[in-house]
Amino acid sequence: MSAPRVEFFFSFRSPYSYLAAPRAFALPRHFDVELVFRGVMPMAMRGQAVPLAKRLHTLRDTKREADRLGLPFGRVHDPIGAGALRCLLVGEHAADAGRVEAFVLEASRAIWSRAADVACDGGLRPICERAGLRWEACAAALEDPVLRARVDANTQRLADLRHWGVPVFALGDELFWGQDRIEDLELTLRQAGRQIR
Repeated sequence: MSAPRVEFFFSFRSPYSYLAAPRAFALPRHFDVELVFRGVMPMAMRGQAVPLAKRLHTLRDTKREADRLGLPFGRVHDPIGAGALRCLLVGEHAADAGRVEAFVLEASRAIWSRAADVACDGGLRPICERAGLRWEACAAALEDPVLRARVDANTQRLADLRHWGVPVFALGDELFWGQDRIEDLELTLRQAGRQIR
């Protein structure tokens, strides 16, 4: 019997995606599952407004949760626009190169704790290199229409699931929304006998 697929919908602009990523990528090490990374365009780039009050609450809430999880947080550079798209394109290249976990963790940590400006080469290149990627290949990925089509397909896939937010974990028809729902996903996998012993 093949391992079930868990789709992990992630946005580089979402601090909750940042908080979820280490535990998300650890899932296949603890459970008999295939994790599929699906980087999506930020809500604001999909025409969905995020009120200022919500953004401010999210930053305060994320800081509390990051402290609880032992993750660095606080020096932030909003990647909205070019920064988010560049990270999504390199993320697709990283998936092809077998380095998606390393890149996503490094890029999101840099955005949310080191104020890295990923919209410029000077901010993105060292992230790529620390993730074990060749900068020349990453620079080419930024202009690759096939990778852009995959980003758009990931974003559409989230919409097809009738969802909008991130992080979302999709296990078959069941959706788990939020970094605080990973425990529920893990419980479902344990009950299905998918835990690795």
